[in-house]
Amino acid sequence: MKIKNNPQRVSFKAGLTPTIKFRAAQYSAAGIERLFKKQGVNADFKNNRAIAYCCGIVNDIFETLTNKYKLPFGVKPPCLTVYHDWDLINYNNTGCLGFCLPDSEKIISGKGVYETRSIFYNNEKMKTLAEMDALAESQHRSGCNSTNHFLHTIIHEWVHNIHNDLLYRVFGYDGTCPKTLQRYNTFNGAYYDPNPYVSGIEHLKQMQSSRYTPQQMEIIKKEISEYAAGIRLRSDIIKGGNPFELIAEAITKEVVDVLDPDTLTVTRNPFYQAGKHDKKLADLVNNAWYNIAGG
Repeated sequence: MKIKNNPQRVSFKAGLTPTIKFRAAQYSAAGIERLFKKQGVNADFKNNRAIAYCCGIVNDIFETLTNKYKLPFGVKPPCLTVYHDWDLINYNNTGCLGFCLPDSEKIISGKGVYETRSIFYNNEKMKTLAEMDALAESQHRSGCNSTNHFLHTIIHEWVHNIHNDLLYRVFGYDGTCPKTLQRYNTFNGAYYDPNPYVSGIEHLKQMQSSRYTPQQMEIIKKEISEYAAGIRLRSDIIKGGNPFELIAEAITKEVVDVLDPDTLTVTRNPFYQAGKHDKKLADLVNNAWYNIAGG
């Protein structure tokens, strides 16, 4: 897609620089929707220029990680859209900044069924880059998010899309979405699965219902975030985190750590630094990727 920023060395907070703000103003939401359409993505940003621009940048980031560093991150969400809380049919998602559908669902009033892995972002809470910047800074300072970057929420949900795709490619998809059934086999019985009759959807449910021990939670909280550890999950009080959110928070942090602050381009492979993290955390993340024992 190639939405780029001209380099200019400036101080920044949560990743948002004057250069980035200037460059973002050069793009329209409709223009970015057309760019996504060429890549097979149905985008509807409802004239939210900030979210549109950030989605374009994140798309470029993951294309670089795929093409240059050969990481399995090239899959794009079939749909990108923004929403108002009052339009949601599933009220479990109200109040959050974004979410990714694990399976097809009718989620917005007056609209049809959205395809599996579609991503939604909150139009009310993220109207401008400044709002996204402030939210990221606040949530990181409180210990909730793994980074203070204004792209945090956009990347986080994009990773869920990638992780869903991986689970369905490896373990198969046995849901009801016709378009998703065309993309994946029903069951794969992959090498990583001790039970070849457990589908990707079942693996996903297992991950979302799984909880970490208090000892594991402390490791995740220290290295990643409270949200990943399960200490803070919106307004819910739960006993532990789950592997699905750990992956999203951990990969978001790794990606943000290798972004050039001025151009938002990838400077190196985010996963090529041996010994960077506690081995126990590395094992938890690696196991969570495929939902294998220990994750």
